[in-house]
Amino acid sequence: MYFPILLFVIILTSLFLSFRYLISIMRVANKSQKNLSFSETIINKRFLISLICFIFLTVLLYFGLGRPDLLQPQLQQKKLELQYIQSLQAKKDVDRNAELLSLYKKLKMTLVKRPNDIRGYSLLVKTCLTLNKYSEARLAQEKVLSLKNKSSNLDDYILLLDTYFIAAGGRFSIEASKILNKIKNKYALNEIIHFFRALEHIERKEYPSAINVYKKLKINNTLKKEKLILLKNKLENLGIPVDQKN
Repeated sequence: MYFPILLFVIILTSLFLSFRYLISIMRVANKSQKNLSFSETIINKRFLISLICFIFLTVLLYFGLGRPDLLQPQLQQKKLELQYIQSLQAKKDVDRNAELLSLYKKLKMTLVKRPNDIRGYSLLVKTCLTLNKYSEARLAQEKVLSLKNKSSNLDDYILLLDTYFIAAGGRFSIEASKILNKIKNKYALNEIIHFFRALEHIERKEYPSAINVYKKLKINNTLKKEKLILLKNKLENLGIPVDQKN
């Protein structure tokens, strides 16, 4: 609640300073004098400098707080991934993953020599997901779509959106929205596309829209149960009851 209030105060103050500066110019203009006195010039400069300084400090404040999403309600994928990786407490089980890690290393070496191997990159996606290397899985799936180009199908895009979502720790990034926007009209009736749209609404704090999508998915009963539960939990964790009977 603090940040929307801060944004409102900043905008209001900017408007006030702008209005104050314009009034000062009008007052001076109304005085039919060809040459302004030194004191009048200083006053006008002071108003202008105060406005410029305030705008500059406002920009610094946004970056300092790390909340550019007040202007853009979503964050970039890399920033979300970084936040998620930093919050993870890695639990390594060398014995259990030794064979898989060996496969991962060999696969990476093979792909260096065979950069157009679609099957190899598809296997790398699955391997990275198993090893919790989520950022690498996302990059590998991006490579798959790049290699497939126009032959990419719905499953390819869904896997890409899944890797975006997992790598971002359950958040929906700006890049994920671009992918969704690219395919949502083509696959408008697909329930998983609607699922991702609900996640996008939640990320953008468009909660009524997210609830509407959730309820439609629940009525249609075609979405996998775990995905429906995920949506429900996300909304309820925000304090939004979704299954209350009227």
